[in-house]
Amino acid sequence: MQDGIEFQRNQYGAPSMTTRNGHFRDLGSQLVSDIQTYAPDCLELLQCIDDVTSGRSAYEEFEGNSAVVRCTPDGVTVESLGPVPSGTTYTVDEARDVILRYFDFLAPSPAEKKRHLATWEGENGRPFPGRALLRLTD
Repeated sequence: MQDGIEFQRNQYGAPSMTTRNGHFRDLGSQLVSDIQTYAPDCLELLQCIDDVTSGRSAYEEFEGNSAVVRCTPDGVTVESLGPVPSGTTYTVDEARDVILRYFDFLAPSPAEKKRHLATWEGENGRPFPGRALLRLTD
């Protein structure tokens, strides 16, 4: 279990996660419950982080059904939208690494990654600026 979080599919085929400690619970829960199997949303989260770290934006937000992800130059905060408020702040590197690992889990082959990348680019009408993060060879 790398860095305390691991993604797998449950008995029904839905994404799930386990954590070694509670640190990555909020981010992992957001990924499996809000992004679920729609891998282009991983790219959207990465774009939010990149917009802030590059200085194009001071603040970006991604809201799902169960949590809101807030990106600032100081880090990435995941806040639960459930009845019991909770939240955890991650460094940009921690958040980026876990999101990339979830993208790899959802799209394990280069062909799948390229398909989801094309979907994101089609939805946004522009190339995905974080292509290098995906480790694709074209």
